[in-house]
Amino acid sequence: MPTFPDYGNFAFSFSHATVMVNGSIYTAIRNIRLSQRLQESAVYGTARAPLGRSAGQLEMGQGTLIFSDLNEAFTMFGDMAPDPFFKTFSIDYVLVNEALQARTVELKGCRFIGLDIDHEAGPESLPAEFPFSFLSMSVDGNALVLGVASLLSGITKVVSLFK
Repeated sequence: MPTFPDYGNFAFSFSHATVMVNGSIYTAIRNIRLSQRLQESAVYGTARAPLGRSAGQLEMGQGTLIFSDLNEAFTMFGDMAPDPFFKTFSIDYVLVNEALQARTVELKGCRFIGLDIDHEAGPESLPAEFPFSFLSMSVDGNALVLGVASLLSGITKVVSLFK
């Protein structure tokens, strides 16, 4: 009978997050969504088909920070006064699998670009969602902002962290 690999310890789940603003730490965070894309372009000669590709440029990241506690969300928003949409901060969060292996993600140069509140009845009502942008991201201390020469090898290293 063939044996199959045990994938029980493979999947990582969101564990906890901290947002640091003006020396205060906020932790009532239910979820974080983020995306940072590489914008690349093709290099053309006289033929119709591309000859190669450019190294590309890493775009500013976008994400959403979802608070489970509306009171803590508004306390943090108030601590960013007088202009909460221009204050920058950092976000650190941890992913953990069943074997208690952890992966850390650090986002630097974060700034809120909006505020969304969904008013509904029930035990999980009134979550506050803050869309944000960020300048740089690192996973387990490995920065994703790379020089042109190391772009391809850096992406390979980051992908291997999640295997």
